This record gives sequence, C-alpha cells and structure tokens, in this order.
Amino acid sequence: MSSPTRESAGANEPTESDWCRLLGSDRRRMTIDILSGQEPPIELTELASGIAARERGADAVDDETVARVACSLHHVHLPMIDAFGVIEYSPETTRIRSCPTRLDVRIE
Repeated sequence: MSSPTRESAGANEPTESDWCRLLGSDRRRMTIDILSGQEPPIELTELASGIAARERGADAVDDETVARVACSLHHVHLPMIDAFGVIEYSPETTRIRSCPTRLDVRIE
C-alpha cells in the first residue's frame, strides 16, 4: 500500500503494516518522542539537533551533523509522518506541529 494521506485517511485507514513501517525507523520514533514533549511549533533545525544529540551524544553534535539529519527529516521522515496525520509539517516554513491524538489512538 502506498503511504496514506490526510485526504484519504478516512476512506483508506493505514494498515497494521503501514503503522509498522512508520514506527520501524529509529529516527521517526525519536521525532515523535521529541515532538510529544515540545510546545508546538518546533523548527526543523531544533528537531534535527535533538535527534543528532540522541544518535551521537550531545558532545559529538556539530553543524554538519545537524544539517545532515535535517535533510533526512525534511525529505524522508517528516513527509511520511505527516502523511499519517501524526504531525503537520510545512516544508515551506520548516515548522512542525504534533497531532498527538492520531498516534495516541494507534498506540493504545
């Protein structure tokens, strides 16, 4: 199945396999975890910095690492999480808002 979209979410709910694919990435799980503890909106670079610190340790984070993580989030992970309705991501402003009710329902 292709990635769900908000427009089709009501008519074509994600399958168990879709949810496993979404949550199968450490980076996507970290993204959801970080966003659940932040006051929205959060900037892409702030999120990328938090993920880089978790992945490499706070002392090993430099601007290049944050830029690489931000690129991965922007092009791969955030659009996928957005398609599931777990977050709202605006590529134009690079701001992210969480939609916790969508994920809370799924985890329960």
